Amino acid sequence: MTVDVCENPNIIYYWLTKAEKENKALQKTLMEQRNLWKTKGYKVCTFISGEGNLVDLTKDLLIHNREVFAQKETECSTFNFTADV
Repeated sequence: MTVDVCENPNIIYYWLTKAEKENKALQKTLMEQRNLWKTKGYKVCTFISGEGNLVDLTKDLLIHNREVFAQKETECSTFNFTADV
């Protein structure tokens, strides 16, 4: 497990392996730590290793986000009105 503390903004990042996510004792300790950080005004973010290929999944996510962005731009452009003053 890796823990990164960022002071500005106040965020704590926990990076867990697949094996660590199954460890019940570790999960209990993490919950206590999360609660402690939250009382100090920090946001807590936990990343857990997954099962898929990171490169392929990231590529698919970027393609999807680009398609969603293009769709929203298309929708917005159809509602642009110009008024003659």
